[in-house]
Amino acid sequence: MSHMSIALASATTDQTFVVLGFMLFITITLFLSVFSGLDSESPKEFYIGTEKASPITNGLAIAGSFVSTSLLLTITGVVATVGLDGITMATDVLLSFGLLILLARPLQQSRSQTLGDVFARRASGAGPRVAAAVATLAAAGPFLVVQLIGAGNVTANLLGFPGLGAQRLCTVVIGGLVVTCGILSGARGLTSVQILAAGVTLGAMTAAALSVIALFHGKLNSLFTAADSGGAYPGRYFSPGGLGLSGTDRVDFIGIQLTLVLGSAAMPHVLNRIHATGDPVIARRAVKYAIWIVAPVCLAVVFLGIGAAAKVGARSIFSGKPNGDDALMSLAQYLSKGPQPVIGTILFTAIACAVFLSVLSVVGGNIVAAAGAIAKDVYRHAARPAQQDPGRELAVARTAVFFFGLAGIAIAVLLQGYSAGFLAQLTTTVAASVVAPALLYSFYWKGYTRAGLLCTVYGGTLITFVLYAFSPLVSGSSSALFPDRDFAWFHHSNPAVISIPVAFLLGWGVSTLDRRRDDTEGEVPPARASSSRAGQKTW
Repeated sequence: MSHMSIALASATTDQTFVVLGFMLFITITLFLSVFSGLDSESPKEFYIGTEKASPITNGLAIAGSFVSTSLLLTITGVVATVGLDGITMATDVLLSFGLLILLARPLQQSRSQTLGDVFARRASGAGPRVAAAVATLAAAGPFLVVQLIGAGNVTANLLGFPGLGAQRLCTVVIGGLVVTCGILSGARGLTSVQILAAGVTLGAMTAAALSVIALFHGKLNSLFTAADSGGAYPGRYFSPGGLGLSGTDRVDFIGIQLTLVLGSAAMPHVLNRIHATGDPVIARRAVKYAIWIVAPVCLAVVFLGIGAAAKVGARSIFSGKPNGDDALMSLAQYLSKGPQPVIGTILFTAIACAVFLSVLSVVGGNIVAAAGAIAKDVYRHAARPAQQDPGRELAVARTAVFFFGLAGIAIAVLLQGYSAGFLAQLTTTVAASVVAPALLYSFYWKGYTRAGLLCTVYGGTLITFVLYAFSPLVSGSSSALFPDRDFAWFHHSNPAVISIPVAFLLGWGVSTLDRRRDDTEGEVPPARASSSRAGQKTW
């Protein structure tokens, strides 16, 4: 997922316009990010930005952090190639806002800045904070890598240099710019980028979807008929089972749905936007405003996927990348060569800018979330609990941005050209199997104990990574990360149907046993009792 190579024709006037417009947009965006965040002087502003924004502004920022290339490219590609299963995935992304609404109020009431702050209110000591840092890095790291790979691909191809070396160079340049902006501005500057990403993405995707409908003179029946003929399975485009009809395939599809519904809303960079809201009422209102932005984008994704099937065809889409991620940009290129080339070229440029903004928003958000976990949860509360120096903490956070970003760039360069798109799926599975259960239990179950929390985090993380490591996505298939090796003993491509229930069961089972042991001993540890009372009072 998230490989964005674009088949462009030889250099033309239209391509020059696209490249110049794209580069100008990048420059303005990066300048806006740095300029708006230069006055971040406290760790809190660096982690979550300002809390003075209005609900609409916060809603735009949430939407900007929510819309990633997984939605814009991958799901559009799935809709274009297999039809109904992709439409279901786009719906699942929207359904994930139900979890975000459920979490918004208690998250804001906890007055947290990191995931470790939330866990610390449930259990005392350094252990929960270290566990929170592990969960944050496990989710943010793979997503950072796959987004940087995508950024390098789309930039290199727009410049007309689709070779592997050029893609690696663009990955380094774009990654370096994002890391520099993160060091200088933190979350405060990133907020401006997320707001811009929401607006540009909504406008570009909506305009492109309307252009597709206009190609068929507003006759949706003709559009659907053409898509049914152009899909990977003609005549079955609007039937379930496009991703496979076997029992294993359908179980994998259920796993994908679970990760989209539970994982999309539990990503660390998305939760950071909830931390930045001023009060619980603003938090809930901001999420509702975000829904009004993301919903039209999801609808546009569906129509653009259908349009790509109708006008480009699944065979042409698969010829670019076998996972179908080229569908959106292939359709945008078709529009630029269509009956209205000027409008089409503008749309192509706008879509390219929207894709880049989504990468910048998500990459920046993940880097800042990881820096907060390292600087606040590990350094301040675990390694140096006696030293409360905000200036020193801010310096550690900026250093964490540099090294975390540098590691992500290095891994992205090494994996450039490999089938590493599954890392985005790994990320959402970690969020769904670790972060979501831990938050739901922490906020809505008074019996959740410190031991249960730690087992949820470490158990969920371990089982997710182990099952992915031994799945067909890593070895044993032509589209695997290591296609020439075969050590896959887990034959599902998505382990969410196992990892999510196991994580919930670990949290419930260990907490139940822990409380029974305390009841048998006749007392509750003071730390747990105080944290439970704090949880009851706050939540």
